[in-house]
Amino acid sequence: MSWPWSQLGLSGPSGLPEIRRAYAEKLKITHPEDDPEGFQRLHSAYQLASRMARQQRRGTSPSEPQAEHPLKPPKPPQPREEDFDEPLRDGGEALRRPCEDGGENFDFDELLQEGEEIFRRSGREDEERDFDFERLLQDEEEAPRCSREKEEERDWDYEQLFAEGEAERAEARRRRGEERRRAQAQARAWARERQKAQEWTQKREWWQRREEQNTYDRERQDQFRQKQDHWENTEIILHTIEMMYNAQAEVEAWKRFFMSPLFQQTRSSLDLVFGLEDFVSTKDLPQEIKLALFMAYGFDKGPGRPELRPLFQMLLPAWKEKRSRDRQGWKNLFLGLGAAVVMFVLLNVSLDSTAFLGVAAVAAVFGFGLLFLWCKTLIQRFGRRKAGLRMAAGGALVLALILIPSLWKELGGMGLRDMIPARDPREQTCRYITKDFGVKVGSLYNLSETYANDTYGNVFYLEDAPDSKRFLAGPDDGRDLKNGKPGYTTNLPEMLLLWELREFAQSHKLEPVDSLDQDLEAWETTGTFLITLPIDGGEEIISDLGELLEGLREEKWYRSLASRCELVLCSQEMGEGRVVLIRTQPGLTLYSAEQCLEIYEETFAHKCCAQILKELKLDRDFLSEGEERYILTNEGRAWMKGVECVKLYGLNEDGAVAMEYYIYPKERNIYCVPGNFWDTGNREDQIGFYRLLHWGDRGTYNLFYPWLRVS
Repeated sequence: MSWPWSQLGLSGPSGLPEIRRAYAEKLKITHPEDDPEGFQRLHSAYQLASRMARQQRRGTSPSEPQAEHPLKPPKPPQPREEDFDEPLRDGGEALRRPCEDGGENFDFDELLQEGEEIFRRSGREDEERDFDFERLLQDEEEAPRCSREKEEERDWDYEQLFAEGEAERAEARRRRGEERRRAQAQARAWARERQKAQEWTQKREWWQRREEQNTYDRERQDQFRQKQDHWENTEIILHTIEMMYNAQAEVEAWKRFFMSPLFQQTRSSLDLVFGLEDFVSTKDLPQEIKLALFMAYGFDKGPGRPELRPLFQMLLPAWKEKRSRDRQGWKNLFLGLGAAVVMFVLLNVSLDSTAFLGVAAVAAVFGFGLLFLWCKTLIQRFGRRKAGLRMAAGGALVLALILIPSLWKELGGMGLRDMIPARDPREQTCRYITKDFGVKVGSLYNLSETYANDTYGNVFYLEDAPDSKRFLAGPDDGRDLKNGKPGYTTNLPEMLLLWELREFAQSHKLEPVDSLDQDLEAWETTGTFLITLPIDGGEEIISDLGELLEGLREEKWYRSLASRCELVLCSQEMGEGRVVLIRTQPGLTLYSAEQCLEIYEETFAHKCCAQILKELKLDRDFLSEGEERYILTNEGRAWMKGVECVKLYGLNEDGAVAMEYYIYPKERNIYCVPGNFWDTGNREDQIGFYRLLHWGDRGTYNLFYPWLRVS
């Protein structure tokens, strides 16, 4: 295969369409910038092959040397169109060589050499312009394809194609220039906007500084005016005090002046304090006026500032005298009330005795005498009008002392007779418990002959529910509340809490409280109350329990719970025990629902699920029944199969993730995937039901595992 056809990738002489298509395919892999020499050879071969094809089409023999036909030289080419390259046209005569038979033939080696030199010169001229060969090829491929006959008649003007490419590049350069000009204009506009923003910021800062300076000046002026006003008010107050002293004004006038806005607003002034010190030290003021000034400054709560201590010391004797009078008045009042109470007790004690009439007569005489002395003292001290008001108040008090006991008994409270020790110790215990806890109780031993045996000797009951609410109690050493001896021993507070928690558990459909699988009587408790929480969705139970305990704190019996009493929030019974959320001691420590909710949401579900995985023997390579157990870690929550699950990682001895667990406690579903399941391109829909796991006598769990994995 001769040269021009081998360069174009053709098997031999071809027509113009085949030559153009071969040249277009070669141009895709031969770029003038990457391989300039190869492009020159390709272009020269294309020009020569095109010329030879045109000559053959016009009836002339090709200029390619034919070794097989030396005796038939081809006729010289007769070009009828100006479609050869100018350099080849000019140098064609020089490159022709006569053949041995007298004909003409082309020296293709010299022709190619000359073409390469010409192409180099043209290439240097075209370095400044970029030929868009991709666009030329695209235009050639998209050009309308005519029939083969028309295509053979049509001559492609590649010089025109290159000229069009140059025009397009010029248009592209023009567009790029316009874009650069627009970008520069936009940049200048942005620069102007930034300059305006900076100028506005500077102006705003200047106005702020100016406003701060004006504010500072106004504050200085206000301080000056306040000082001036304080000095003027001080002069007015001292002058007024002097005038009132000279006029011997009443105590009430002094009190009104000391409580006036003018005095209260100026009392903190040091000038006024120093003026008052001079006035009090030089004038013989009555104790009532000193006391009024003492209260005006609030010295009953202390001097407050060190500057006021001298004035405080001057006025303190008047305050001490007032307190002494008040204490004496209260002492007399309490003596009278004590005497009245003693008479009242004596009357109640003697109700069933023959001495009642005598005690009543003595009490009446004593009461009338005490009332007479009291009224006389009141008249002498306060006058008739004020004394009358106080005597009316005293009469109302005495009437209340007479009526309250009877009303108390009607309402179910303890009367004076109940305070007298009973002969039956159980009855006395009932009285003590009723007084201490505010609930009516009774002895089951004394309820009927059915319970009159040793089994029920210390069993008591609540009167509103004798069959269901029973507790233990028994007499103890003498009652001494000051030393912490109530006079009995009982588990009533623990039982009251147990009854409240049982009702709470029943309303929230929880497991029974305080059972612990022990044989307890109806009146016994272990002191440990278990609130069973679900693995997920127990937030409402924790909040409601907090509200319940907060309401019970107001009850007397709740505050008297023993220190051994314990409230435990935990999970259901598992093979290895329960998962405890929190332990607290009711009555001693405050139950924090917020803290419990935080712990529950963060760790409780993961601890329960981890224990379930261990008991189901899933914390290892369960497919091969491996002995190495994984370390289960808390990884929060994740979605699996459209539900939010508890997520855990199983770490091997190297600390790598060997297994991922997704547990949905509500449906008892466990989803397990290998540690590299997601990284290897696997999907969630590949996880299907694997087998059913039996969890002892606590039910079953559904295990899901990938049935198909990407290796």
